[in-house]
Amino acid sequence: MKRIYVFILLALSLSSCDDFLTVESDTGVTSLNYWKNASDLNAANYGLHQTFRYNIGRNVSAQYRDRGQPFDVLGIWTNPSNNDLSRGWTPTHACINWNNEYKVINEANLILDNIDRAALTSEQYNFFRGQALGIRAYVYFYMLQNWGDVPLIVHAEDVGMKSRTAWQKVAERCIVDLREAITLLPVADELKDIEGNPITSKQAVSSGTCHAILAHLYAWKAVVNKEPELLKLAILECDSVISDNSYQLAGHMKEVCEKVIPGNSREGIFEYDFENSEYDLKGWGAYLAGFCQWWPIVPLTTPSTARRGLLISNSTVYKMFPDPEDQRREEYFYKLDSMAKVSTTITKGNAYVQKYQQVITYESGNQKGQIKSYIANEIIIRLADIILLRAECKARVGDHGGARIDLNRIRNRAGVKDYAGTDVDLQDEIQDEREREFFVEGFSTRYFDCVRNGNYRERLKGKFKTLTEQDVKDGALFLPVGKMAFYDNTLMLQTPYWKRNGYTY
Repeated sequence: MKRIYVFILLALSLSSCDDFLTVESDTGVTSLNYWKNASDLNAANYGLHQTFRYNIGRNVSAQYRDRGQPFDVLGIWTNPSNNDLSRGWTPTHACINWNNEYKVINEANLILDNIDRAALTSEQYNFFRGQALGIRAYVYFYMLQNWGDVPLIVHAEDVGMKSRTAWQKVAERCIVDLREAITLLPVADELKDIEGNPITSKQAVSSGTCHAILAHLYAWKAVVNKEPELLKLAILECDSVISDNSYQLAGHMKEVCEKVIPGNSREGIFEYDFENSEYDLKGWGAYLAGFCQWWPIVPLTTPSTARRGLLISNSTVYKMFPDPEDQRREEYFYKLDSMAKVSTTITKGNAYVQKYQQVITYESGNQKGQIKSYIANEIIIRLADIILLRAECKARVGDHGGARIDLNRIRNRAGVKDYAGTDVDLQDEIQDEREREFFVEGFSTRYFDCVRNGNYRERLKGKFKTLTEQDVKDGALFLPVGKMAFYDNTLMLQTPYWKRNGYTY
């Protein structure tokens, strides 16, 4: 695996010597002799996926920057959840720096810049280009959700000082790239590697992946940028995903925990796919579950084991999951009703989260028997997400009947009866359902939902509740730009809200 990174880095290393630029090396890998065939592109594609998985999916800072956790005790998430960032995040803190995201973008750009130099079949060309376009578009979308305006870099050789590009323009580039990737890539069930073997990993980008990202991107742009006409396009993208036979809802919530959360299920659309190997394995403490799950999932613990990090009270769980028939009360939490009756000297009044139910333990050494990791991918998008997103968009355009059908499909799967409320409350109920379904799942899922739906004052905490319209216009809902982006870059500008709230540099 590590050799791939050496190849990529060497491909970037151009000497100032003219001879080096024009004469191919017989002994080393250079930018001129690397991009020749499918094997070279396959290695580069592997490196891209590895960087994507390692620098975002495996990096705990992506979890730390979540500002929408629904827990009662938040620990290190307290200040971010109150939007009081300067109290906990220094100007060089990893959570406000985008270095890891640009590492992924750079590797995608390397492929896109050099793919035309390789001797490839049309199928190979389409596959490698589609992977790079899809991953780059997703990472840019994730960045603009977090930071708003970000530098748009689409060529690896585009170096030097950079200003921030309006997020709307970045979004438009993502749309163009995803549209092209859709024409290049097959549906998930037909994805194959260069040797013709089926690809089962949901980290691999398919046309369905691109439709799903587009659905979220259109929905985001429609509401945040006040372009309601894009809601119809978001619905069409959702339609494409939902009608794709590559995807199927799990039958019940037990199957969600046992098969969907571990990864690469029929319900999964896009995931960070971790393998149980030295370089790929994601440590248990890098999962959000590592901060909220203890007994009975974590080995060598008891009901009385001190719990730290993220805690949710029984009363909050009952409020979030009010229907006693909701299967998620028993699947996401260990014996919710009976444990709620146990003495608070043991439980401290908090529920026992157990959504991530399968673990890997150390088999030898002084940590034998202790938890090493979870058997779980990080789910970026799954089918239930797209169904509920379509419900939200339909409610916004006035198709309340269609919205109810989609909402009830997810409610019924969880054992909950059809929604019986009014159309006025329908959109709030859809968001409530998203909070229930994706509890401790994804990256900033609840936070992005609150921003997209514009109810951050009602649903989030602390300073979110008192934001003025000018604060929001000045970027209060985005992250400040980390100081590293300002090094040797006089074109970089801080987000106005954060410039007057602790990040002046």
